[in-house]
Amino acid sequence: MRRNEATPIRFSVIVPVYNVQNYLCACVKSVVEQPGPKDWECILVDDGSTDQSGQMCDAFAETCPGVITIHQENGGLAAARNTGLAAAKGEWILFLDSDDLWPADMLQNLRAALDAAPGFDWYVGRYLELDAAAPKSEPTPPPLPAFTPGPYENADYAQRVQKLYENGNWSVWRFCIRRAFLEKAGVQFWPKVVWAEDYPFDLLLLHCTKKLYFLDFPLTIYRVNRAGSLLNSNLPKHFVGILAARKGFRKLFAKPSAGGFTPEEQAEVWRRVANVFWPQARAAAVKDKGVRRSCAVGIARCRDLYNKGEQASGRADWVLFRWMITLLGPRAGLWLAAYLKH
Repeated sequence: MRRNEATPIRFSVIVPVYNVQNYLCACVKSVVEQPGPKDWECILVDDGSTDQSGQMCDAFAETCPGVITIHQENGGLAAARNTGLAAAKGEWILFLDSDDLWPADMLQNLRAALDAAPGFDWYVGRYLELDAAAPKSEPTPPPLPAFTPGPYENADYAQRVQKLYENGNWSVWRFCIRRAFLEKAGVQFWPKVVWAEDYPFDLLLLHCTKKLYFLDFPLTIYRVNRAGSLLNSNLPKHFVGILAARKGFRKLFAKPSAGGFTPEEQAEVWRRVANVFWPQARAAAVKDKGVRRSCAVGIARCRDLYNKGEQASGRADWVLFRWMITLLGPRAGLWLAAYLKH
C-alpha cells in the first residue's frame, strides 16, 4: 500500500529478512505502530528466504502504508543492507534486524533529539536486550558504564573507535546516520564478510567524521540467545567472515593512498580485527573434532593477527590460550584448550 506522498520521508529503516517467520511480524509491527507522523519508509529486503518470510513481506507491503518489499537471491546480511541503502529515500538511515524490534516511542524520541541537537551526521543510541531463551522476560538495558550522552568530537581516529566501542554493541542498529553523509563517504557493507558485518562498516565510516552524538534512549530492542542467529550458529563461518574483513582491509591499505588511513590508523584497524578474531578462536575449543578442525583452517590463515589485539592479553587464561595456538598450532592448540576446558 502506498504511503501518503504529501509527507516527506525523513527516516528510511532497512530490514534484511531471511527465514525469520516467527519474529518478522513483531519487528514490522514495532515500526508501523510508531506514534507521530508517517514520515518513514520501512524497506524489507527478503534475502532469498525459504520459509514464509517472503510471503509475509509481501503481505505487509500490501496492507501497511510505508512498507516496501524487495526480493533478491540469497546474498547475506551485508548484501541485503546494501540493497536497502540503494533503495532508501529518507534523510536519515536506520537499520533494524528482522528478529529485533523498536521500542514503542523510539521515533518520537528520535525526532525530538534530532531537532534539539542538529549539526551531526551520526547519532548513536542506547539499546535494550530481550532474552529469546526466556519467552516471558522483559527488555532490559545492558550495563554501559562508559556511556555519556551528548556530543563527542575527537581528531584522533583510535580515540573515536574506542569511544564508540566502549559504549556498547558494534551493531549498526544502534545508529541513525544521515543518508547524504553516508553517500558522500561511499561506505557500504562488504558482502563477503558473512559474519559480524557491522564492524568493518563502523571502522570505515568512523574514518569519515570526527563527530558523534550519543542519544540517551534506546533505538532498538536486541533479541539475544536466539537459536539459529548468526551469532549463535556455524562457528567455522565466523572465520570466513573474519578472513574476508582481513582481505578487504589489506586490499584497501595496499592502495597508493592506503585509503587515506595513516600507519597509526591502520594499526588501530588491525587491533580491532584481532579483537574480533580471538574470542572466536577460543570459542572453537569445543569437544566436536570436526568443528575444531574446520575452525583450525581459518585460524591458521589468520596467523598475522596472532600478535595483535588485546583480547588475548592480560588475563592469564587468555595468554595461555594465545601461547597454545601460537606455539602448538591451531589444531593441537584447540585440542589442548578443549581438553583443559572440558
